[in-house]
Amino acid sequence: MTTSASPNAYRWYVLAVLTVAQTCHGIDRAVIGLVLKPLGAEFSLSGEQLGLLAGVAYGIPFALAAIPFGYAVDRVNRKNLMTFALTAWSAATALCGMAVGFWSLLAGRAGVGIAEAGGSPTGMSLLSDYFGTDKRSTAIGIWYLSSGIGFAIAFFVGGWIVQEYGWRWAFIAAGIPGLILAPILFATVREPVRGQQDAPQALGEAGLRERLGQLFARPGIAYAIAAITCIATGIYGMSIWLATFLIDSHAFSISRSGLIVAIAYGILGSLGGLIAGWGTDRINARRGGFDPAHTALLGSVIPLLTAISGLLAVGVDNTSMAVAFVMAAGLFSASYNGPVYAVIVTVAGPQLRGLAVSFVQMSANLIGVGLGAWLIGKVSDVVGGKDGVAWGIGAAMLFCIAGGLLLMMASRQIRISDQQGVEHGPASPSAI
Repeated sequence: MTTSASPNAYRWYVLAVLTVAQTCHGIDRAVIGLVLKPLGAEFSLSGEQLGLLAGVAYGIPFALAAIPFGYAVDRVNRKNLMTFALTAWSAATALCGMAVGFWSLLAGRAGVGIAEAGGSPTGMSLLSDYFGTDKRSTAIGIWYLSSGIGFAIAFFVGGWIVQEYGWRWAFIAAGIPGLILAPILFATVREPVRGQQDAPQALGEAGLRERLGQLFARPGIAYAIAAITCIATGIYGMSIWLATFLIDSHAFSISRSGLIVAIAYGILGSLGGLIAGWGTDRINARRGGFDPAHTALLGSVIPLLTAISGLLAVGVDNTSMAVAFVMAAGLFSASYNGPVYAVIVTVAGPQLRGLAVSFVQMSANLIGVGLGAWLIGKVSDVVGGKDGVAWGIGAAMLFCIAGGLLLMMASRQIRISDQQGVEHGPASPSAI
């Protein structure tokens, strides 16, 4: 499995292990969305308090830990860092099942957020040293299947666990897979040579401030980060409150609403992400190679389709139509990840991509995840009634529209820099 005779097969094995690890990330992050209703009932919590637990309690600690993790990713052994993060967030999730009230659950969610801040930048940095630009969108698209798979497991299996054993066991069960996977990852995944899939790039021993300056000098980076932040606000907020929306507006049971979310954000979300990543690489291959500007433009369409589907899902009265549009929103929900992150890690280059992904994750979680879940909860409290959550989701979808427009601006800036001959990150050796 790890012999030098099959390096191509081994890199796909590494992708599989990292995808499973990121699936644990998705499960542990998403399970809170399934238990908001029973949590609110047991601890007498308002919609705003539930939104804080689902978003701010996770997002702010995540954001605070993101930049230190990203700085470490570009300097230390990433396999060891990933093993530590996976173990920590899995244990913190299981401990959430022992909460005795709002504050203890908030502390548990904060622990999950801090540890999960290390997951995405570490995993994406490792993958970028196993896959060149010719397969990078595909690899990241497959890796982001974890988001959909994690939601599917959390809402499908978790729905059954909550119904049969209560919400506490949903948290405990969610934490177990990561604790089992961590030693497997440590024992079987090798640390790759940093930058081996990219042209050499010397940044010297610049400090954090200088490295951030170098990163944001790259064309399109600032717009792409802002875009993902806006998209996260809409998509994460909707995904967290979707089960509650189906319960309140369409009288679904917890298990039935969990099944719908599992199919939409799990099966269809995974399918959409895989198709978008593979399709982007195919289109770029036909155009002569990876084109960051064109890839960002392709990615801009996806959040617009998500917003349209989400607005229709909460705007129609017919239950069958609402479910159909929920499925459409789920299909598009993760599809932007492959193309957009491929743009970011390629434009950033091998010496800055850990910092780049960490900054994306910091912004997306501090603003997007925190704001999205809280916003929907707050709107739900203000509007009230069975359609309060629907109005909150509708407001969150406006951020997806903003994300699509920002990706168009990123594409334009990269295109202009290309025309002016400005460097925006190294290509893979095979393309030189």
